[in-house]
Amino acid sequence: MNWEQFFTSPPPSTGWVFDSEMVAVAHRSKTEEVHCAAEDIPAGGLDVGPVGLQAIHDDVLGPVLARLKGVAEGTGTAAVVVPTGWLRSFLIDVDQLPRREDELNDVVRWRLKKLLPIPPAELRLSVIRLPESDGRRLLVMAGIERAMAAIEACYSSIGIEVGLITTRLFALVPRLAGTPLPTLVIQHEKSFLSLLLLVDGVPRLLRTKPLPLSAGGGETVLREATLTLGFIRDSVGVGGEIEVRLNSERPEMDATMRNWLAEQTGLVPAAEMVGPPCGPTTVVSRLGAARLAPALAVVSGELR
Repeated sequence: MNWEQFFTSPPPSTGWVFDSEMVAVAHRSKTEEVHCAAEDIPAGGLDVGPVGLQAIHDDVLGPVLARLKGVAEGTGTAAVVVPTGWLRSFLIDVDQLPRREDELNDVVRWRLKKLLPIPPAELRLSVIRLPESDGRRLLVMAGIERAMAAIEACYSSIGIEVGLITTRLFALVPRLAGTPLPTLVIQHEKSFLSLLLLVDGVPRLLRTKPLPLSAGGGETVLREATLTLGFIRDSVGVGGEIEVRLNSERPEMDATMRNWLAEQTGLVPAAEMVGPPCGPTTVVSRLGAARLAPALAVVSGELR
């Protein structure tokens, strides 16, 4: 699986991670230390709608990014990690694929026309042809073009070039070669749940689900995880042990998910990522490790 189309190699030295309330930066120095900083996003800094990120307001967000820029020690490029719910991701099967990329994008846009309530011409696409499918299965990430362009423009205004925009889900994908077990990544945000199954590093199942804000008790999340596990066993045909990588920005949901995991037969918790600590520790304590984990995974190279 060529994850380098969604990630850069070697890993970028600076990663920025967003949600609706804050923005944080993690920078790997020349001595391999990782420095972090974070600020709250003032009201009106961005707009998120039913299909993801819709707008960035530079007059509000720009000064925040400018203040955090100093942590990056003059680095002129960066990776930006956004909530998974800010973009939309799909596994799409097609009968025939054109060789030319522009024609391929036209095929994908036609398929997305039936899936998203937005004109396909207004989308920015990242498309990967998956191996072991004769090129007929695609992994697609789509975002509203004007929002993606606004992110890039906002960083450009402070002298930083955005080299990568990706989601928390894909930032957390294990990219170490030779992972022996199938891997299920379960990534939970306040209003979005994502489940991604990889076998030999290749996506076999992708489910994403917007969550109502009232679904904070965990019942919806656990029900979706249980249904997905049953589908993986019965329909995808994956037997034996499955490694599970959990990420939830809410500590209580993290505990609920880990209790569920411990009760399941054949599921093995993934080893925690070991990388350089992010300092100062007050930033990690304030935000929570799960919110910083995607940016740290990108800049540390542990998951490259």
